[in-house]
Amino acid sequence: MMARTHIAFASLLMVACSVGILQRMPQLHEVAIAGAAGLLPDLDHPKSTFGRIVPYISLPLAAIFGHRGFTHSLLMVVAMVYVLLTYHENHNWPVLPLVVGYLSHIIGDMLTPSGVPLLWPVKQKFSLNLFKADGPMERTIYRGCWVGVGYFLWVAFDRPGEVWLDPLQASLHNHATLLLQHGKIFLVHWVERLAAA
Repeated sequence: MMARTHIAFASLLMVACSVGILQRMPQLHEVAIAGAAGLLPDLDHPKSTFGRIVPYISLPLAAIFGHRGFTHSLLMVVAMVYVLLTYHENHNWPVLPLVVGYLSHIIGDMLTPSGVPLLWPVKQKFSLNLFKADGPMERTIYRGCWVGVGYFLWVAFDRPGEVWLDPLQASLHNHATLLLQHGKIFLVHWVERLAAA
């Protein structure tokens, strides 16, 4: 997956988690952190977004593990969760957005032909091979993620459209009913005039 799709997918999962599971409005900073965390596994690639920002971390990771190695595994997720929960109280780290964003990246890469080594250090890669990175399907998924974010926000705001849609629907129904009644009256008069002619 490309960086922008990882950000969109991570944002969608964070908003869905907030609204669908936690039953609360997503916080903007949580969605932003999840979106950024959606790029973290690619620290093992020096030309990635974060790899260019922190090459002193990215270059050693790439040299030791290669791209889509340890950073794309469940072992890394477990290690990250352990560290975050261990030091959470002292640092007040946003655990959920970081974990959701990080996991979203692994899930996203698993959908591509390259796959991910979920069980690293076992080198077997797991792939659903649904679409190629930066292809038409990924571009559709990218747009779909933002549509999904919009949907969950709409749900979180108690479907605000219904506040004005219900009266509009009632008004249209009343107008349609009146139009049909007038239409029937006009039709009866027209038929009577034809019969009288």
